[in-house]
Amino acid sequence: MRRTFLPLVLLPWLVACAASAPGPRLALAGPPPALDAAEPLASAPTAHLASSPAPQSYPPMTPGPRKPGRPFWRPGTTILQGYLGATVLDTLETSGGSVPPIDGSDESSSQFPTIGGGAQWKLAGERVDFGFEGMLGFSGRLDGGAFVVGGGGATVAVNVDMLLFELYGGPFINVFLGERLRAYLAAGPVMQWASYDQKAANPAQSGSGSGFGTGVYARTGLELAVSPGTLVGLGVRWIDTRIDLDSGLGDLDTEGYQFLLTVTRGF
Repeated sequence: MRRTFLPLVLLPWLVACAASAPGPRLALAGPPPALDAAEPLASAPTAHLASSPAPQSYPPMTPGPRKPGRPFWRPGTTILQGYLGATVLDTLETSGGSVPPIDGSDESSSQFPTIGGGAQWKLAGERVDFGFEGMLGFSGRLDGGAFVVGGGGATVAVNVDMLLFELYGGPFINVFLGERLRAYLAAGPVMQWASYDQKAANPAQSGSGSGFGTGVYARTGLELAVSPGTLVGLGVRWIDTRIDLDSGLGDLDTEGYQFLLTVTRGF
């Protein structure tokens, strides 16, 4: 009885020890663990990020639109223009002095060469440009013909030497006509300095002096592009001025036109 009872008492203890002993673990049949089931969900965001398109890059902003086929003049920039031409005055005469006045209108003294140049500064505009210009000009001649009215209404020929220096400027507008042609218009005040000398056989009809004066001008022109940044054209300028001469010569009045060949750089 004791031999039978002892194995029966020890059997549960042996089974418990065997169950707790280390050893290979058997895989349980049934659904996979929760972690394994979640693997596709964890990999889904990675696949989504991998398939996302790369960020797009955009070109830098340009200061303003440039119309194809039309030169672009950026606001705030300046172009340079030079000119060479001829002055043809309808009026060239003195008045109000102690020296007998002369009338050189339609005489050789009213026709003389001119040279000058300056700059145009654009302020605004897209199809039509707006801005201001400032110009300098030199003109004159030696031994120009004129005449004075002597006693009894007789006319006496005199020779006139004259040099004019001009500073002028004002607002302008500019427009491009197609790809190669531009037109412009400007107007404003003029300041002049003149050196004047008239010579006659009678010393009483001779005199020389200089002085400053003011007036107005207007000009226009057309220019054609002959190379990148260079335009060549023709222009016309109208002037009307009065200069106060010293040495008893009175006032020198001028009014007429200048016909100019222009060259412009800067576009």
